[in-house]
Amino acid sequence: MAEGMTVDSAYTREECGAFWQVAAWPGTLGAVAAHLGKVVGSEAPGPGRIITTDAGQIARIGPLVWWIIGATPQAIEALADISVEDGTVLDMTDNRTRFVVSGPYARDIMMRLAPLDFRDRAFPIGQIVATAAHHMSVQVVRREEAWDVYVTSTFADALEELLAETAAQWA
Repeated sequence: MAEGMTVDSAYTREECGAFWQVAAWPGTLGAVAAHLGKVVGSEAPGPGRIITTDAGQIARIGPLVWWIIGATPQAIEALADISVEDGTVLDMTDNRTRFVVSGPYARDIMMRLAPLDFRDRAFPIGQIVATAAHHMSVQVVRREEAWDVYVTSTFADALEELLAETAAQWA
């Protein structure tokens, strides 16, 4: 590792804040996307994309599914207006943990963590993908200088151990 950098500074474990999942039914995708756009003040992102708004981050994680990460109280309240005929809304606040992988060896750590191409042209900023990290299902977001790795809270300790072992290669 670079001088002054510790294994612990290669990643941080964070709570996600209010974390909501919104799913549309096959025939209601447009209506739910339009409603989400109003909630977050921006067009809802397309598949595999994540955006940051004043209402929180919104990510399209599946054909009919979005996450709102760090949702504001106003956004949460507005989600209640999605009718059961159009889709479902689920509070996942206690279900996800985020790890932020950053620093000079972040890409190397990520390449050892998941079977993805982490080069800039293959994994652009603002992309979110679902993959596996050893035996765990994770979602990975590419940011400007870091990657966010989301895992269910039940696997957070196991992922943290894996990240520590991986980052130790540069200690």
